[in-house]
Amino acid sequence: MAQLMMKRPTGAAALGPVSPIPVRAATAADAEQLRSLLGAAFPEQEWTVARVHKDLLDAADVPVTFVIEEAGRVVATASVRYQPRFPDSGYVHWVGVDPASRGRRLGTVVMEAVVRRFFADGYRSAVLETDDFRLPAITSYLGQGFIPQYADTDHEDRWSNVFSQLALARRDRKES
Repeated sequence: MAQLMMKRPTGAAALGPVSPIPVRAATAADAEQLRSLLGAAFPEQEWTVARVHKDLLDAADVPVTFVIEEAGRVVATASVRYQPRFPDSGYVHWVGVDPASRGRRLGTVVMEAVVRRFFADGYRSAVLETDDFRLPAITSYLGQGFIPQYADTDHEDRWSNVFSQLALARRDRKES
């Protein structure tokens, strides 16, 4: 089953203000912390230092992985990726936030750095793929201007289900 897809423009009008939270490019010295962070953010995935290097730090199609560091610890990350299947769009790759740091909009801040890079590199839009069950992430992506795309025949039904779940969660929060 193909992941759900979302897209947003990267033009100057689409960019928000620059956050005061510092974002920097990851280096090889961050590999172990990225492994730990991504393993915590995506417990269903197996992350090793070798995979961090292969998929992020040394990947030819990933020119930069951004991180947010607090007190010497990497707490959020997202990568810039360029794929031939999206010739006019940059691909937001492996957005992860330490579970202990969630709810502080760090994913939004690091993703904005990615989108700014796409714009600087001349790409007109940003795309990402996500899983149906990542409702907090989808809520964040919607708030950042990403729009659902119907890239597969079952996506209309799946997006309808996602929006129903989001509406129920919002109603439950209001009632409690």
